Amino acid sequence: MIEYQSFLTIMNLEEYKANKEKFPHHKELLHSMGSIRYCKAEVFRDCILGTLRIPQKTECRHPQLTFAFYMTEEALWLIEDTGDLKRWVEKQMERIQEVQALEQFFLQMLEQMIENDTLYLSHLEKELENMEDALTEKIPEDFFAILTKYRQKLSELNAYYEQLTAIADMFQSQDRVSFIYYTEQWNRYALRTERLQNHVHLLRENILQLRELYQSQQDAQQNKVMCILTVVTTLFLPLTLLTGWYGMNFINMPELHWEYGYVAVIITAVVIVLLEIVYFKKKKLL
Repeated sequence: MIEYQSFLTIMNLEEYKANKEKFPHHKELLHSMGSIRYCKAEVFRDCILGTLRIPQKTECRHPQLTFAFYMTEEALWLIEDTGDLKRWVEKQMERIQEVQALEQFFLQMLEQMIENDTLYLSHLEKELENMEDALTEKIPEDFFAILTKYRQKLSELNAYYEQLTAIADMFQSQDRVSFIYYTEQWNRYALRTERLQNHVHLLRENILQLRELYQSQQDAQQNKVMCILTVVTTLFLPLTLLTGWYGMNFINMPELHWEYGYVAVIITAVVIVLLEIVYFKKKKLL
């Protein structure tokens, strides 16, 4: 258990369980910590508790931080089970020391969670543009697998910003005196998360456009292959008829005993193929 300010305490799950009697709604928080899958906040008469799950700002879908919080008017407890939160708070000590109220600290902590997200989303947008450029030249073998990873990451980020907006709206609507003082800051934070969510929506639309472009490229390739197969089949269809006709070997067929019959069939086949090639080129099928 570590105290960074008079109002801030960070503890692990075992320490929280050992001191659970100090927290009137410890059962609700323990239930939420059983599997932290999203960000949420619940308001009770004497406290606000919830969980926070910060997604990794890389292709990896594992969370960067997962922890729970328990807030009263006098104190804020952060409960984790990995030690990552302590290291993160230590990196932010200079800013934390400037904070005088727990509501201000909690707001700044949430702001730090999305500090560089605009740059990260711009990076994703650039990568999607590069994929689109590559797709117009040649379809990568693993294109669809990569696109699926981006779609999953954007779905995760969309849910993340939506949940943070809901938390900000909840804090903004509190009628406690300590929260009313920071209403405008919570409103700005909610607008910021909404803008990030809108950016994610734009990127998800780009994903859909890339899928459509990928599918159209696949269809074009298949059509090209089918066109080649059709042309080849058409080229040799008359020759198949020719060989089938003279393969019957009837006794009264005059060409069977003709001295130049073999050569004549070869010349006829070549002429037919050349005429078909000229025709297909005029029709721009070759």
